[in-house]
Amino acid sequence: MIPVSRPIPITPSQSFAVKHLRGVACNIPYHVHDAHELILIRSGSGSFYVGNTIRKFQAGDVFLLAPGVPHWFKCEQLAGCDAEEDEFIVLQFYRSFLGETYFDLPEHGKLKRLFTAEGLALTFKELTRDSLTEFMLSMPHAIGQGRLLLVLRLLAVLGDNPSCAPLHYTISTEMDLQGKETLGRIQTYVADRIRDRIYLEEVAGLVNMSVPTFCRYFKQWTGKTLTDFVQEMRVEHACELLKGTSLSIQKICRDSGFQSTAHFIRLLKRLKGMTPQEFRKMFT
Repeated sequence: MIPVSRPIPITPSQSFAVKHLRGVACNIPYHVHDAHELILIRSGSGSFYVGNTIRKFQAGDVFLLAPGVPHWFKCEQLAGCDAEEDEFIVLQFYRSFLGETYFDLPEHGKLKRLFTAEGLALTFKELTRDSLTEFMLSMPHAIGQGRLLLVLRLLAVLGDNPSCAPLHYTISTEMDLQGKETLGRIQTYVADRIRDRIYLEEVAGLVNMSVPTFCRYFKQWTGKTLTDFVQEMRVEHACELLKGTSLSIQKICRDSGFQSTAHFIRLLKRLKGMTPQEFRKMFT
């Protein structure tokens, strides 16, 4: 499935867009933007497809998506709850909305890294989430310079060592160039052999490291073991086949390197929160 490119509704009198969504408008189809997007889930819960993974969302969540990250939201209706109770507040802006050189100012070192990282998708936690929520709640009611001031306060929070976690797998923006190139080689190696057994010794040898050294650095780079990393890549490959083909579950398992259909189903349930049939249904 190819995401639909959706324009940002910025008028000549605005430098950014604020949307206050309620009810069925919160069921957002698969799409992509060429702008940054900050999203507050004021109320409601459901499934959120972002980049290369599916997550559950709930009231109080705050997400930041970089340009080019495909995503959709599907709200779930709980027993006794009205669909009109779903409510999102969305801020959309281009990196240049404050001027081409704003993020190049020396005071914005951390903020610049955040807004120049490709494919970034974050969820915020603890005090960062609470601070972002406070300003986002005021956005729909503010006008003019008052609304712009709220955006500047949001950026200040994002530039002050925010407490956050990635929504999908990306190479860390803090990793040095050599680490990024090495991890890129490993990703390519695994992708090219997704149907085959992947041996730790071979991958370590690929980057000229001993197994103990490789395990230490790989965990530092990704926060995962190689086994977890390979399993997640297999699951993502299987999800692409579930979305884009009518192949049987058994065939998809084999083509993704799983020896056991039951193991694949358990892993998909753990990582995505749904069965293969439920995942495929989301895209039909």
